Amino acid sequence: MRPARHDPIISGLSPAAAAFEFAVVWLTLAGFALMALPAQIENGDWRTFAILVPIIAAVHLVGAERRKHQGSHLSLAPIFAAVLLLPPALTALAIVIAFVPETVRSRPPWYIAVFNVANFVGPALLARACFDAAGGTSDAVWALGAAAGIAAFIVSQYALLAVMLRLARGVRALDTIRVDCVLIDAGLVSLGAVAAALWEINQGLVALTLLPLALAYRSLAIPGLVEATRIEPKTGLYNMRHFQSVLSQELQRAGRFDRPLAVLMIDVDHLREINTTRGHLAGDRTLKAVAGALQSATREYDVAARFGGDEFCVVLPETELEGALVVAERIRSFVERSSADPKVTVSVGVATHTGGGTSAEALIALADRAAYRAKFSGRNSVAVPPAGDPVDEAERVLLDASQ
Repeated sequence: MRPARHDPIISGLSPAAAAFEFAVVWLTLAGFALMALPAQIENGDWRTFAILVPIIAAVHLVGAERRKHQGSHLSLAPIFAAVLLLPPALTALAIVIAFVPETVRSRPPWYIAVFNVANFVGPALLARACFDAAGGTSDAVWALGAAAGIAAFIVSQYALLAVMLRLARGVRALDTIRVDCVLIDAGLVSLGAVAAALWEINQGLVALTLLPLALAYRSLAIPGLVEATRIEPKTGLYNMRHFQSVLSQELQRAGRFDRPLAVLMIDVDHLREINTTRGHLAGDRTLKAVAGALQSATREYDVAARFGGDEFCVVLPETELEGALVVAERIRSFVERSSADPKVTVSVGVATHTGGGTSAEALIALADRAAYRAKFSGRNSVAVPPAGDPVDEAERVLLDASQ
């Protein structure tokens, strides 16, 4: 887990995102109280619960991770089977238990863990309400109720996720509600409904769903392949195309909510000399060391990328100049302490902006000017852009000539 730093927004959420999560959690609790209390649970329900809970937990833990802005898992299939087979109280409990191993493994911030649980329990309760409303007195009506539940689950879960990511990170709805991801999730939920139907007929028939579940596991690689197109292979950081997209989105969000935003430009000192004297393999090790320092020194939702050549850049949402300087110094220190052979230092430029009125290109240019200022002042340092410095361009020429 990346180290925390001072942030003007408590717990890393904007006021709007925090208010939305508060509403989602309380609506989920209200739905639970309305549907599940007092709980009518029979012995057969407990047996089914005992069978489904370890399955859900195991599948949730080993299921392939979705790309960054999609949070669903392979466990959608057994979770939806639980929705149709168990009383709402046991369904909610099964979901909460299933999240425990994954939460212990990945250790997300508490507010992310709480929202993720609510974003499964709430849609599950809504899906069960739709299923119960159909009545289920015949096979046709049961199927109709299950279809209504599937639609309610998928629509509500994606809607909640899209709104939260929009408020918290400025992610466009189209980047969250992707057709391929929706189809995968709908297929998994439908598989859960089929498993529930087979369970009602003959519990042994549920084994027939294992092969489709294995195929679904393979299909979850599709979002990962999409994510791979955004990665710069040498360092494992994002490439500039993705960085510029994220920076544009963050600038739009900063403009709408009058929030601060910072960009860092990190220039590796003497990389050309390292490549010349030590070879390109040593240069590659240097780039990887710097990339590791960037990942260690930034928050989970900061975006670090390789700008090109010997330059890296980082966008820091919700960060003013004071906080950005702390992170820049942390990066500089991490690189200096972690690199061994060859010994590496970096020069870091810091540029910040609050609200709207600027472009991604302008902010990157400011950070670049600051990085040049850091290099010109002796390297292995942090600097901000020069304010109206008439010799700035001359410094760039002299510095380029000396490298």
